[in-house]
Amino acid sequence: MMKQQIIQSSCLASVLFMLAIPAIAGKLYRFPDENGVPTISRSLPPAAAQKGYDILDDISLRLIEHIEPALTPAQITELEKQQQLEEEAQRQAEIVKQQAKEQAVKDERNNQQRAINDQNLLASYKSEQDFISAKDMALTHRQTRITEATVKQSQLEQQLLTLQQQAADQELSGRDVSINLGKQLTTTQQQIDNNLIAIEQSTDEVTQLTQQYENDLIRLRELLDEKNTTVGH
Repeated sequence: MMKQQIIQSSCLASVLFMLAIPAIAGKLYRFPDENGVPTISRSLPPAAAQKGYDILDDISLRLIEHIEPALTPAQITELEKQQQLEEEAQRQAEIVKQQAKEQAVKDERNNQQRAINDQNLLASYKSEQDFISAKDMALTHRQTRITEATVKQSQLEQQLLTLQQQAADQELSGRDVSINLGKQLTTTQQQIDNNLIAIEQSTDEVTQLTQQYENDLIRLRELLDEKNTTVGH
């Protein structure tokens, strides 16, 4: 009799132990049912999973995790749109940042070059008149070259007309243009083209140089004023 009671007690303990395992390690789901009434269950219907739910400890009912409702297609589209806007904003911010960095480098380089130019101006010219004299000399020299090239251009064009007339005379007389005359025509035309290019380049150089001299003169005046002010103090 005692043995039978022991066996029964042992079996009962085993059953209780087995029942206790899922109770200790299990979890519950809390979700609104089709009527919106909060429901707690050990299983989670697919429809409820889409609407969001809570995972609870099945003993203490402590909230373990909250699962948000699944996004609707419209919400997904809006989220993707928002992400694209954020990515574009970030990309633009990176562009602005890079441009600012490049501008800072450029400004630093310009400042360094400006400092060098300032030193050269002060070292080369002791007064405004020194600068003007040097400017006039440089521009006059270049203008003289342009004048000489222009005169040469007129001479070459006249020479070409003479050669062309000679070639026409040969053709009118029934002869072919001589090889020597053909070479002279080609050479003269090439000289005209090259001389014209030289005139255009020299003219552009004078224009640019004039502007540079004007800028340098303004800066030299500023530097000389600063220098005189410093000496006066």
